Amino acid sequence: MSKLFFSALMIVAVSTAYAQEKVSGSSERGYQSYMKYMCYTCHGTVGQGADRGTGPKLAPYPLPWGAFEQQTRLPRQDMPPYRKEFVSDQELADIYAYISSLKPGSEAKDLPLLNF
Repeated sequence: MSKLFFSALMIVAVSTAYAQEKVSGSSERGYQSYMKYMCYTCHGTVGQGADRGTGPKLAPYPLPWGAFEQQTRLPRQDMPPYRKEFVSDQELADIYAYISSLKPGSEAKDLPLLNF
């Protein structure tokens, strides 16, 4: 029982650390890097995800920075690794800033053309 409690406590601590970590990046440069490294080919131009399931949705609510960095550097599935030799830490922070800057679209009820 105590091992289970300790494991749960560690997961909460790590999750909290990921959520509190701040990253300094430029969304403008991030957009350029996102396009340069062709992230859009799998994740869509605004992080909406691919229509054929090649890449998951990244925005408007991205993973916490630590999880995003881990998945980008050492991906779990079919995504190629974007190691530091290829994408610098600053470029990755900029890409994260771009993805984080994307806002959710309007709800259907708020679209004038649908209110008739």
